[in-house]
Amino acid sequence: MRTKPAFFDSVRDAAQSRWDQLERDPELGGAWWLLFRQVQNPRHVLSELLQNADDAGATEASVAIEEGRFIFQHNGHDFGEDEFRSLCRFGFSNKRRLLTIGFRGIGFKSVFSLGPQPEVLTPTLAFGFGRQRFTQPEWIETNQNSALTTVRVRIESPDTEGAIQSQIETWTRSAVPLLFFQSIRMLRLLDQEIRVEDTGAGPCDRSHKVKLSGLGDAIVFRSVEEPFPPECLEEVRAERGENIELPPCDVVILLSAAREQRLYCVLPTEVAVPLPFSCHAPFVQDPARTAIKDPSMSPTNAWLLGRIGKLAADSLLTWLGRDDLGATERAEAYELLAEVTTVNTGLLSGAASNCILNAFRKCLAQPGPPSLRRWKAG
Repeated sequence: MRTKPAFFDSVRDAAQSRWDQLERDPELGGAWWLLFRQVQNPRHVLSELLQNADDAGATEASVAIEEGRFIFQHNGHDFGEDEFRSLCRFGFSNKRRLLTIGFRGIGFKSVFSLGPQPEVLTPTLAFGFGRQRFTQPEWIETNQNSALTTVRVRIESPDTEGAIQSQIETWTRSAVPLLFFQSIRMLRLLDQEIRVEDTGAGPCDRSHKVKLSGLGDAIVFRSVEEPFPPECLEEVRAERGENIELPPCDVVILLSAAREQRLYCVLPTEVAVPLPFSCHAPFVQDPARTAIKDPSMSPTNAWLLGRIGKLAADSLLTWLGRDDLGATERAEAYELLAEVTTVNTGLLSGAASNCILNAFRKCLAQPGPPSLRRWKAG
């Protein structure tokens, strides 16, 4: 049987005190409940739990639905005190490696969209939450022991079960978002196993070749992490209504044989792009989280899309400039050539693509080593 750690009661007491205050002040409590309801969407449960697992260094994760209960497990490290305190807050934790900016602290709270009483079992902890006080943990006495971390919740309705089943099926058809995680290499979805296999170094620094179930061979190009500029921080703070600090972030390009390329914010957005690669970044999304804000209205998205264009151009030039590769291998770099003659900038896909293309062309126009200057000259 697990022994309740000393920090558990202090975290629980702090949460209880906060809820006592919120319930005495309906105006303040109402704002919390409004934000909480806005994050209730089964579409985001799996991606949020996978991000938590990746943060914990998990290499494997699994999803099951058994006797009306959703069960998620991973083999990452256990909760420490700071991580447990973060889970029991309703807000952003800047200790997360930034894959998404998120929408008002969605995180683990999205699990409540499946049912009112999620439970978490780790090698040392066993606790649950109730929807009425969704940040206040309650200790669970159990004899179950496991080296895994388990999140489980009884699904409250057939419609909800249908929604999470649909999301699992979507991941089964295309698990491309797994390529944006750093540690997870196997995901078991019900009775299907999806694996990411690292097949070798890529042609540039911070790139690697992978094979993904259902996708085949691909190359992932990752930028260095950069801090958010002041105007981007200002936008995100206004969007979230919080004075948050965002950690530096990277952007990712996925070069594959997929028939349609699109923008990702872990989950695929509805923004397809007429480019030879797909792109991932922590974009500021629309409230429905199906698209991104137009870059003409979002300095953050304009900055991220520009970084993607620069990453594509830098990767292309570095690949072409590798004298240790044969001509055929260097010529494969042209698969990154993001040249589109015209885009309809009146559409979101066109506006996003135009930001990428402008940065791509600007980067190619800059002086480089003699071999690259000769290539760019003709």
